[in-house]
Amino acid sequence: MNTFRTKRLALACFLHANRLLPYQGAENGDDNRVCFVFADDQNVAPQLEMEFDGGAKVPAVNVFSSQTYLRRQIAAAQNGEPRNEYPSHARR
Repeated sequence: MNTFRTKRLALACFLHANRLLPYQGAENGDDNRVCFVFADDQNVAPQLEMEFDGGAKVPAVNVFSSQTYLRRQIAAAQNGEPRNEYPSHARR
């Protein structure tokens, strides 16, 4: 299984809020920054990242919900808790 990892909270919120890739969890990176992990079997993450950087839109309520969830994931990863996997829910 291919994965996509990002340390960018805003990008992770975009992917999670729009259900573009299945969220796999968060893990502490080598530099003590949390890394968000998404399944990317079709290798579409680079294109989705370009869409995000180009100003792709996300409903505000979805962003708020995803940001709250992912911030909890950051705290868990920083506390050394096991990676909390989120149920697969991708549209693609």
